[in-house]
Amino acid sequence: MLDRYFWGDVERISPEAPVPVFNLRYITKTLGGAANVANNLRGLRAQVELSGLIGADQEGEEFLSLLREKEIGASCLVKEDGRPTTVKTRIIASSQQLLRIDAEDRSPPREETTERLKENLQRMLPDIDGLILSDYAKGLFLKDGFSNWLIEEARKQGLIVMVDPKGLSWERYRGATCVTPNLKELKEIAQAEGLFARDMGTVCEHLCRKYDFSFMLVTMGAEGIYLHHPEIKRRFPAEAREVYDVSGAGDTVIATVSAFYTAGFPLEEVVTLANKAAGVVVGKVGTQPILWEEIADYL
Repeated sequence: MLDRYFWGDVERISPEAPVPVFNLRYITKTLGGAANVANNLRGLRAQVELSGLIGADQEGEEFLSLLREKEIGASCLVKEDGRPTTVKTRIIASSQQLLRIDAEDRSPPREETTERLKENLQRMLPDIDGLILSDYAKGLFLKDGFSNWLIEEARKQGLIVMVDPKGLSWERYRGATCVTPNLKELKEIAQAEGLFARDMGTVCEHLCRKYDFSFMLVTMGAEGIYLHHPEIKRRFPAEAREVYDVSGAGDTVIATVSAFYTAGFPLEEVVTLANKAAGVVVGKVGTQPILWEEIADYL
């Protein structure tokens, strides 16, 4: 996704309707969606290849330009004619979001597009150390069997597979190393699984057993992060000092966990680092990644 920000201020109400008049000062563009996860990984100095769909349009070219600027690999991206590049435009006045405008096609890709993506991914998998699936309930993740195929192929290569989930169809994440829902998503899947009024540990235990996850991380906003592992069940208190914008915090968590866990750091240290990284990014306005320099002291 391409995230676009219109920055300005509001000084009066329109005489035409009871709405604020927004005075546009400047426009910025940044990487969003799964590309924000990739951007966080680059901020942590990891090497990254991004896979997914974009459109054959001007926004797609702007997106590719941002990838080149950040040195994020794009060899596994596929352009689909007739599909617009997903763009989320946010109107920001005095650090407050007034409105978000989404321009997108949420439908599954065409069969030939999916096959091109599979070919790209199979070529890439032997050369990487870990895989992150960022599910936004659109595009590839609406294609039956795609994520199951990708997880199975990755595990054949012995790769760590991390998933940021969406929706209630968790069968498509079967066999992943770790799934990282937020608290709202965990409550929704717990209800769908019939686990009413059960504690978080019981819900996570059920999901890990049923879908063959090695462990789970639950991001809980101001309450921190909960780690559920066969040997470690622990809540890590939130580290944020000031909170301006929580958008993208989950991307920072999964990127940080993936980078350091894949590099061999002990799991509790990994989650501690991810918690600190999330505490940094929620103090920024807009979708912005964590940078190595911002957590170097903790290392």
